[in-house]
Amino acid sequence: MAIGPQSKPNDTSPLSAMDVKNKALEIKKKFAQKKSTNPKQGVKAVNFDLSRNLIVSYDPKTAALAQPLNSRSQSSAIERANEVQASLPSELPSFVKLMLPSHVSGGFWLGLPKSFCDAHLPKDDVTVALVDKDDQEFNTKYLDRKTGLSGGWKAFSIAHKLLAGDVLVFQLIEHWKMKVYIVRASGLNEIDGALGLLNLVPCDMNGYSPVSEGLRFSQSVIEFKDIKGLDDFSIVVDNLVIDSEIPKHFQIKYYDLCRSQNMYLHENLLKGLNVKLAVGIILETVTIADAIRACKVTITRDDIATWDKTLKAFEEVGMKVGFLRARISRLMGLLFESNELLEAKRTEQMKAEEEMRVIKEKLCRVREAIKNLDVEMETLKLKGQKFEPVFHKEANAPW
Repeated sequence: MAIGPQSKPNDTSPLSAMDVKNKALEIKKKFAQKKSTNPKQGVKAVNFDLSRNLIVSYDPKTAALAQPLNSRSQSSAIERANEVQASLPSELPSFVKLMLPSHVSGGFWLGLPKSFCDAHLPKDDVTVALVDKDDQEFNTKYLDRKTGLSGGWKAFSIAHKLLAGDVLVFQLIEHWKMKVYIVRASGLNEIDGALGLLNLVPCDMNGYSPVSEGLRFSQSVIEFKDIKGLDDFSIVVDNLVIDSEIPKHFQIKYYDLCRSQNMYLHENLLKGLNVKLAVGIILETVTIADAIRACKVTITRDDIATWDKTLKAFEEVGMKVGFLRARISRLMGLLFESNELLEAKRTEQMKAEEEMRVIKEKLCRVREAIKNLDVEMETLKLKGQKFEPVFHKEANAPW
């Protein structure tokens, strides 16, 4: 892919309406070919569908916000769960269940399909074991009259951090034992997950996606080593200068990232990648880099892992973000080491507190024993006072 900065304005020319249309149709055709011939390159995640005239574009407003659970993510999870079910042996009965809020919070009650219960489960209340991917078993109470799981289901749900929108595949593997496959609503494959920030929008009536009027073709590309400063730096993707699509402050930060590695981070992006998608990848890369710089030791490992997962997906489509992933790996190591030491100290503290408790209990018993001895000694003294005259009387008695 020819990627790099444009030389100067006299080396570029504005896109005419026909140029835009032809370029969009060309990209659309490349995407369709890429999807059918090389699905492992990550293009499938773009979900480019010629029959529905849908292509990918970037919505900067939603990219800055956490993505709430929506019907698209639920639908994707259900589709993937159906694929899991289809891959299971047909001789073992199974069913797919979408997790609702009532299943994973509050009462923690899970109703099962009545047809499945009638065909494969007993007509009375029994213990049904749920087996997870690690072959760990969780006993639950199956209630025949209500065709659902009660006691024990809450423990399974909490242990596996189930959320509304997750989809579970239940497979009956033995009498009253079911294997459970969990498909996360947020746990898309790496490409799908990273591109979840990008929205699908319909094409216009002419069959191509809107392209910014600020885009223009680049007739030449400057080698990064020849870049003297920000004024020479432009972002070219598939022979299109996309500077107009990226806010200026993002351009500055992205230039600094490229300069730190002395190369265009986007130079190996997949040929024919949608411009809006490329813009989204660049913006998210800058955002993650800023987040890495700003993170504190209080950050959770899950947050760092999410950044790494996103960057790994970008690598799959050609983005050169290995240096960011290396920094994340080092941070993860430091965080793990710090947490490990902290946990060790907490364990020592707990042991010391337990020893202190034992010592205090012993001290209380010793104090109680001393107190009892004091009482006994006082009693003996009183007896001694009464005993002395009796002793003298007996000693001085006549023979």
